[in-house]
Amino acid sequence: MEFNHLSFYVDEVAPWRDWFVHAWGGVWVGPEPSLNPAQPPDRALVYLGQVPLLIVAVPSTVTQYLQQHPPGIGDIALRVADLEQTLRQVVAAGGKVIQPIQTDAWGRGCWGQIQGWGSLSHTLVEGQGETWVPGIAPSDRQQSAYPSSLVTAIDHAVVNVPMGELSQAVAWYASQLGFQPRQQFAIDTPRSGLRSQVLAHPQGSAQLPINEPATANSQVQEFLDYNRGGGIQHVALHTEDIVHTVEQLRRGGVSFLPVPQSYYEALGQRPGYQTQGDMPLDWLSQREAAIARLQILVDWDPRLPQARLLQTFTQPFLSIPTVFFELIQRQVVRVNGDLAQAQGFGERNFQALFEAIEREQMKRGSLA
Repeated sequence: MEFNHLSFYVDEVAPWRDWFVHAWGGVWVGPEPSLNPAQPPDRALVYLGQVPLLIVAVPSTVTQYLQQHPPGIGDIALRVADLEQTLRQVVAAGGKVIQPIQTDAWGRGCWGQIQGWGSLSHTLVEGQGETWVPGIAPSDRQQSAYPSSLVTAIDHAVVNVPMGELSQAVAWYASQLGFQPRQQFAIDTPRSGLRSQVLAHPQGSAQLPINEPATANSQVQEFLDYNRGGGIQHVALHTEDIVHTVEQLRRGGVSFLPVPQSYYEALGQRPGYQTQGDMPLDWLSQREAAIARLQILVDWDPRLPQARLLQTFTQPFLSIPTVFFELIQRQVVRVNGDLAQAQGFGERNFQALFEAIEREQMKRGSLA
Protein backbone atom coordinates (compact mmCIF):
# COMPACT_ATOMS: atom_id res chain seq x y z
CA MET A 1 0.00 0.00 0.00
CA GLU A 2 1.43 3.35 -1.10
CA PHE A 3 0.37 6.95 -0.73
CA ASN A 4 -1.37 8.19 -3.88
CA HIS A 5 -2.36 11.81 -3.25
CA LEU A 6 -3.58 14.31 -0.66
CA SER A 7 -6.96 16.07 -0.62
CA PHE A 8 -6.96 19.51 0.98
CA TYR A 9 -10.49 20.58 1.96
CA VAL A 10 -11.05 24.35 1.70
CA ASP A 11 -13.88 26.84 1.34
CA GLU A 12 -12.30 28.60 -1.66
CA VAL A 13 -9.96 26.94 -4.16
CA ALA A 14 -8.28 29.80 -6.05
CA PRO A 15 -6.27 31.42 -3.20
CA TRP A 16 -4.88 28.08 -2.06
CA ARG A 17 -4.14 26.95 -5.63
CA ASP A 18 -2.25 30.17 -6.30
CA TRP A 19 -0.28 29.90 -3.03
CA PHE A 20 0.87 26.37 -3.73
CA VAL A 21 1.83 27.36 -7.28
CA HIS A 22 3.71 30.57 -6.45
CA ALA A 23 5.18 29.84 -2.99
CA TRP A 24 5.73 26.10 -3.38
CA GLY A 25 6.63 26.01 -7.05
CA GLY A 26 3.67 23.72 -7.73
CA VAL A 27 2.33 22.92 -11.19
CA TRP A 28 -1.42 23.32 -11.69
CA VAL A 29 -2.51 20.50 -13.99
CA GLY A 30 -6.31 20.75 -13.96
CA PRO A 31 -9.16 20.93 -14.29
CA GLU A 32 -9.36 23.80 -16.76
CA PRO A 33 -10.99 26.96 -15.32
CA SER A 34 -14.61 27.71 -16.08
CA LEU A 35 -15.27 30.42 -18.65
CA ASN A 36 -18.02 31.74 -16.39
CA PRO A 37 -16.48 34.08 -13.77
CA ALA A 38 -19.59 33.60 -11.63
CA GLN A 39 -18.61 29.95 -11.15
CA PRO A 40 -15.48 29.78 -9.00
CA PRO A 41 -13.44 26.57 -9.29
CA ASP A 42 -14.42 23.78 -6.91
CA ARG A 43 -11.28 21.66 -7.48
CA ALA A 44 -7.68 22.11 -8.54
CA LEU A 45 -4.95 19.52 -8.84
CA VAL A 46 -1.50 20.95 -8.09
CA TYR A 47 1.63 18.82 -8.27
CA LEU A 48 4.20 19.64 -5.60
CA GLY A 49 7.09 18.03 -7.44
CA GLN A 50 5.84 14.47 -7.88
CA VAL A 51 3.17 14.66 -5.15
CA PRO A 52 -0.42 15.34 -6.28
CA LEU A 53 -2.31 17.77 -4.01
CA LEU A 54 -6.04 17.94 -4.80
CA ILE A 55 -7.54 21.18 -3.47
CA VAL A 56 -11.27 20.60 -2.99
CA ALA A 57 -14.22 22.88 -2.33
CA VAL A 58 -16.96 20.65 -3.80
CA PRO A 59 -19.94 21.20 -1.42
CA SER A 60 -21.00 17.55 -1.37
CA THR A 61 -17.46 16.57 -0.35
CA VAL A 62 -16.31 19.28 2.05
CA THR A 63 -19.41 20.87 3.60
CA GLN A 64 -19.79 18.44 6.47
CA TYR A 65 -16.03 18.41 7.10
CA LEU A 66 -15.78 22.21 7.20
CA GLN A 67 -18.79 22.49 9.49
CA GLN A 68 -16.73 20.67 12.11
CA HIS A 69 -13.12 21.54 11.20
CA PRO A 70 -11.07 24.38 9.69
CA PRO A 71 -9.53 23.77 6.25
CA GLY A 72 -7.18 20.79 6.31
CA ILE A 73 -6.14 17.46 4.81
CA GLY A 74 -9.46 15.62 4.84
CA ASP A 75 -8.50 12.63 2.71
CA ILE A 76 -5.28 10.63 2.47
CA ALA A 77 -5.51 8.59 -0.74
CA LEU A 78 -3.83 5.18 -0.82
CA ARG A 79 -2.81 3.08 -3.83
CA VAL A 80 -3.77 -0.57 -3.41
CA ALA A 81 -2.99 -3.72 -5.38
CA ASP A 82 -6.53 -5.15 -5.25
CA LEU A 83 -9.31 -2.65 -4.60
CA GLU A 84 -12.12 -5.21 -4.42
CA GLN A 85 -10.25 -7.31 -1.85
CA THR A 86 -9.35 -4.21 0.20
CA LEU A 87 -12.99 -3.10 0.36
CA ARG A 88 -14.05 -6.59 1.41
CA GLN A 89 -11.54 -6.45 4.25
CA VAL A 90 -12.81 -3.01 5.33
CA VAL A 91 -16.42 -4.20 5.42
CA ALA A 92 -15.52 -7.46 7.21
CA ALA A 93 -13.76 -5.41 9.91
CA GLY A 94 -16.83 -3.22 10.43
CA GLY A 95 -15.71 -0.30 8.27
CA LYS A 96 -17.82 1.95 6.06
CA VAL A 97 -17.58 2.27 2.30
CA ILE A 98 -18.45 5.84 1.25
CA GLN A 99 -17.97 5.39 -2.49
CA PRO A 100 -18.29 1.92 -4.08
CA ILE A 101 -15.90 0.93 -6.84
CA GLN A 102 -15.88 3.35 -9.78
CA THR A 103 -14.04 2.92 -13.08
CA ASP A 104 -11.83 5.79 -14.17
CA ALA A 105 -13.29 7.62 -17.17
CA TRP A 106 -9.88 7.65 -18.90
CA GLY A 107 -9.14 3.97 -18.43
CA ARG A 108 -6.40 4.34 -15.82
CA GLY A 109 -7.94 1.94 -13.30
CA CYS A 110 -10.61 2.06 -10.60
CA TRP A 111 -11.17 3.71 -7.24
CA GLY A 112 -13.41 3.82 -4.16
CA GLN A 113 -13.55 5.65 -0.85
CA ILE A 114 -13.88 4.56 2.78
CA GLN A 115 -14.47 6.31 6.07
CA GLY A 116 -11.20 6.75 7.96
CA TRP A 117 -10.59 7.49 11.62
CA GLY A 118 -12.75 10.35 12.90
CA SER A 119 -13.62 12.77 10.10
CA LEU A 120 -10.92 11.49 7.77
CA SER A 121 -11.64 9.55 4.61
CA HIS A 122 -9.36 7.45 2.44
CA THR A 123 -9.70 7.30 -1.32
CA LEU A 124 -8.39 3.93 -2.52
CA VAL A 125 -6.91 3.82 -6.01
CA GLU A 126 -6.02 0.79 -8.11
CA GLY A 127 -4.25 1.16 -11.42
CA GLN A 128 -1.13 0.58 -13.44
CA GLY A 129 1.51 3.09 -14.46
CA GLU A 130 1.89 6.61 -13.13
CA THR A 131 -0.05 8.05 -10.22
CA TRP A 132 -3.45 9.39 -11.20
CA VAL A 133 -6.20 11.23 -9.33
CA PRO A 134 -9.86 10.23 -9.77
CA GLY A 135 -12.02 12.80 -11.54
CA ILE A 136 -9.11 14.77 -13.03
CA ALA A 137 -8.32 14.26 -16.72
CA PRO A 138 -4.75 13.34 -17.74
CA SER A 139 -2.61 16.40 -18.48
CA ASP A 140 0.70 16.94 -20.24
CA ARG A 141 1.42 19.66 -17.66
CA GLN A 142 1.86 16.95 -15.02
CA GLN A 143 5.21 16.03 -16.57
CA SER A 144 6.53 19.59 -16.24
CA ALA A 145 6.57 19.11 -12.46
CA TYR A 146 9.20 16.39 -12.62
CA PRO A 147 12.47 17.76 -14.06
CA SER A 148 12.97 20.40 -11.36
CA SER A 149 10.96 18.63 -8.71
CA LEU A 150 11.66 19.73 -5.15
CA VAL A 151 9.49 16.95 -3.74
CA THR A 152 9.67 13.29 -4.76
CA ALA A 153 7.12 11.46 -2.57
CA ILE A 154 4.88 11.45 0.50
CA ASP A 155 7.06 10.01 3.26
CA HIS A 156 4.46 9.77 6.05
CA ALA A 157 1.29 11.41 7.35
CA VAL A 158 0.74 12.14 11.06
CA VAL A 159 -2.71 11.73 12.63
CA ASN A 160 -3.53 13.42 15.96
CA VAL A 161 -6.28 11.81 18.06
CA PRO A 162 -7.82 12.73 21.45
CA MET A 163 -6.38 11.32 24.65
CA GLY A 164 -7.43 7.70 25.09
CA GLU A 165 -8.04 7.04 21.37
CA LEU A 166 -4.51 6.03 20.35
CA SER A 167 -4.96 2.28 20.83
CA GLN A 168 -8.38 2.37 19.13
CA ALA A 169 -7.03 4.22 16.09
CA VAL A 170 -4.10 1.81 15.84
CA ALA A 171 -6.48 -1.16 15.98
CA TRP A 172 -8.72 0.42 13.31
CA TYR A 173 -5.90 0.87 10.77
CA ALA A 174 -4.57 -2.61 11.55
CA SER A 175 -7.88 -4.43 11.14
CA GLN A 176 -9.29 -2.51 8.18
CA LEU A 177 -6.25 -1.65 6.08
CA GLY A 178 -3.59 -4.06 7.33
CA PHE A 179 -1.17 -1.55 8.86
CA GLN A 180 1.24 -2.92 11.48
CA PRO A 181 2.62 -1.20 14.61
CA ARG A 182 6.30 -0.27 14.51
CA GLN A 183 8.11 2.30 16.69
CA GLN A 184 6.58 3.86 19.80
CA PHE A 185 7.60 7.25 21.19
CA ALA A 186 6.95 9.19 24.37
CA ILE A 187 7.99 12.84 24.44
CA ASP A 188 7.94 14.76 27.70
CA THR A 189 9.14 18.17 28.84
CA PRO A 190 8.57 19.91 32.19
CA ARG A 191 5.52 21.51 30.56
CA SER A 192 3.78 18.87 28.41
CA GLY A 193 4.03 15.61 26.48
CA LEU A 194 2.68 13.26 23.83
CA ARG A 195 2.52 9.54 23.01
CA SER A 196 3.03 8.23 19.48
CA GLN A 197 2.66 4.92 17.66
CA VAL A 198 4.05 4.51 14.15
CA LEU A 199 2.09 2.31 11.73
CA ALA A 200 3.60 0.95 8.52
CA HIS A 201 2.07 -1.18 5.80
CA PRO A 202 3.87 -4.50 5.19
CA GLN A 203 3.14 -4.38 1.43
CA GLY A 204 4.35 -0.90 0.60
CA SER A 205 5.87 2.30 1.92
CA ALA A 206 2.82 4.01 3.49
CA GLN A 207 3.49 5.07 7.11
CA LEU A 208 1.07 6.65 9.58
CA PRO A 209 2.39 7.85 12.93
CA ILE A 210 -0.55 8.45 15.31
CA ASN A 211 -0.21 10.85 18.25
CA GLU A 212 -2.28 11.47 21.37
CA PRO A 213 -1.69 14.12 24.06
CA ALA A 214 -0.16 13.05 27.35
CA THR A 215 -1.09 16.32 29.09
CA ALA A 216 -3.98 18.77 28.85
CA ASN A 217 -1.73 21.53 27.47
CA SER A 218 0.21 19.38 25.00
CA GLN A 219 0.75 20.71 21.48
CA VAL A 220 -1.32 17.74 20.32
CA GLN A 221 -4.19 18.89 22.53
CA GLU A 222 -3.79 22.43 21.20
CA PHE A 223 -4.14 21.04 17.66
CA LEU A 224 -7.23 19.09 18.70
CA ASP A 225 -8.77 22.19 20.25
CA TYR A 226 -8.17 24.40 17.20
CA ASN A 227 -9.04 21.62 14.75
CA ARG A 228 -12.16 20.81 16.79
CA GLY A 229 -11.29 17.13 16.82
CA GLY A 230 -8.74 14.67 15.48
CA GLY A 231 -7.17 14.87 12.06
CA ILE A 232 -4.01 15.19 10.00
CA GLN A 233 -1.49 17.31 11.89
CA HIS A 234 1.15 17.22 9.17
CA VAL A 235 2.33 15.38 6.08
CA ALA A 236 6.03 14.73 5.46
CA LEU A 237 7.18 15.34 1.88
CA HIS A 238 10.40 13.63 0.83
CA THR A 239 13.07 15.52 -1.08
CA GLU A 240 16.42 14.39 -2.48
CA ASP A 241 18.14 17.66 -1.52
CA ILE A 242 16.58 19.36 1.48
CA VAL A 243 19.02 22.29 1.47
CA HIS A 244 18.09 23.24 -2.10
CA THR A 245 14.39 22.63 -1.47
CA VAL A 246 14.21 24.73 1.70
CA GLU A 247 16.20 27.54 0.08
CA GLN A 248 13.74 27.62 -2.83
CA LEU A 249 10.69 27.51 -0.57
CA ARG A 250 12.00 30.27 1.68
CA ARG A 251 12.52 32.43 -1.41
CA GLY A 252 8.91 31.73 -2.33
CA GLY A 253 7.73 32.98 1.07
CA VAL A 254 7.17 29.68 2.90
CA SER A 255 7.84 30.08 6.64
CA PHE A 256 9.47 27.39 8.76
CA LEU A 257 9.50 26.57 12.44
CA PRO A 258 12.55 28.20 14.10
CA VAL A 259 15.25 26.05 15.72
CA PRO A 260 17.53 27.63 18.36
CA GLN A 261 21.25 27.97 17.68
CA SER A 262 21.93 25.90 20.81
CA TYR A 263 20.63 22.85 18.90
CA TYR A 264 23.51 23.14 16.42
CA GLU A 265 26.06 23.89 19.12
CA ALA A 266 25.14 20.59 20.80
CA LEU A 267 24.83 18.64 17.55
CA GLY A 268 28.54 18.04 17.09
CA GLN A 269 28.81 16.48 20.54
CA ARG A 270 26.32 13.70 19.81
CA PRO A 271 27.85 10.23 19.31
CA GLY A 272 28.21 9.38 15.64
CA TYR A 273 28.10 12.94 14.32
CA GLN A 274 31.74 12.88 13.23
CA THR A 275 31.21 9.89 10.93
CA GLN A 276 31.59 11.61 7.58
CA GLY A 277 31.98 8.75 5.11
CA ASP A 278 33.89 9.62 1.92
CA MET A 279 32.63 13.19 1.47
CA PRO A 280 35.25 15.97 0.99
CA LEU A 281 35.68 18.02 4.18
CA ASP A 282 35.17 21.38 2.43
CA TRP A 283 31.85 20.17 1.00
CA LEU A 284 30.81 18.90 4.43
CA SER A 285 31.60 22.17 6.17
CA GLN A 286 29.60 24.11 3.60
CA ARG A 287 26.72 21.65 3.94
CA GLU A 288 26.73 21.88 7.74
CA ALA A 289 26.74 25.68 7.61
CA ALA A 290 23.76 25.62 5.23
CA ILE A 291 21.88 23.16 7.47
CA ALA A 292 22.36 25.43 10.49
CA ARG A 293 21.50 28.59 8.51
CA LEU A 294 18.29 27.03 7.19
CA GLN A 295 17.47 25.53 10.62
CA ILE A 296 17.27 21.92 9.45
CA LEU A 297 17.23 19.16 12.06
CA VAL A 298 19.69 16.24 11.80
CA ASP A 299 19.37 12.67 13.09
CA TRP A 300 20.88 9.23 12.41
CA ASP A 301 20.68 5.65 13.50
CA PRO A 302 23.66 4.85 15.76
CA ARG A 303 24.08 1.63 13.75
CA LEU A 304 24.33 3.62 10.49
CA PRO A 305 25.60 7.11 11.36
CA GLN A 306 26.80 7.74 7.81
CA ALA A 307 23.18 8.08 6.60
CA ARG A 308 21.64 11.25 7.95
CA LEU A 309 17.95 11.94 8.29
CA LEU A 310 17.40 15.66 7.64
CA GLN A 311 14.06 17.31 8.37
CA THR A 312 12.36 20.65 8.91
CA PHE A 313 8.79 21.79 9.46
CA THR A 314 6.77 24.64 7.97
CA GLN A 315 4.70 26.99 10.04
CA PRO A 316 0.98 26.07 10.03
CA PHE A 317 -0.84 27.00 6.82
CA LEU A 318 -3.57 28.84 8.71
CA SER A 319 -3.42 31.54 11.39
CA ILE A 320 -4.16 28.78 13.91
CA PRO A 321 -1.82 25.90 14.87
CA THR A 322 -3.29 23.13 12.73
CA VAL A 323 -2.04 21.55 9.50
CA PHE A 324 1.52 22.00 8.21
CA PHE A 325 4.11 20.17 6.07
CA GLU A 326 7.39 18.53 6.97
CA LEU A 327 10.30 18.33 4.52
CA ILE A 328 12.45 15.24 4.96
CA GLN A 329 15.53 13.82 3.26
CA ARG A 330 16.69 10.27 3.92
CA GLN A 331 20.29 10.11 2.80
CA VAL A 332 21.45 7.01 0.94
CA VAL A 333 24.98 5.71 1.50
CA ARG A 334 26.96 2.69 0.37
CA VAL A 335 27.96 0.28 3.15
CA ASN A 336 30.02 -2.81 2.32
CA GLY A 337 29.02 -2.50 -1.31
CA ASP A 338 25.28 -2.20 -0.61
CA LEU A 339 23.08 0.90 -0.59
CA ALA A 340 21.45 1.79 2.73
CA GLN A 341 18.94 4.57 3.45
CA ALA A 342 18.34 6.50 6.66
CA GLN A 343 15.30 5.08 8.45
CA GLY A 344 13.07 6.21 11.31
CA PHE A 345 11.40 9.56 11.92
CA GLY A 346 14.10 11.64 13.56
CA GLU A 347 13.33 10.15 16.97
CA ARG A 348 16.02 12.21 18.66
CA ASN A 349 14.73 15.29 16.88
CA PHE A 350 11.25 14.80 18.32
CA GLN A 351 12.31 16.40 21.57
CA ALA A 352 13.84 19.38 19.78
CA LEU A 353 10.76 19.71 17.57
CA PHE A 354 8.41 19.38 20.52
CA GLU A 355 10.28 22.09 22.41
CA ALA A 356 10.33 24.34 19.33
CA ILE A 357 6.55 24.05 19.00
CA GLU A 358 6.23 24.70 22.73
CA ARG A 359 8.03 28.02 22.20
CA GLU A 360 5.43 28.89 19.56
CA GLN A 361 2.68 27.86 22.00
CA MET A 362 4.11 30.20 24.62
CA LYS A 363 4.03 33.07 22.07
CA ARG A 364 0.33 32.33 21.58
CA GLY A 365 -0.24 32.17 25.33
CA SER A 366 -1.61 28.64 25.16
CA LEU A 367 1.10 27.03 27.29
CA ALA A 368 1.46 28.15 30.88
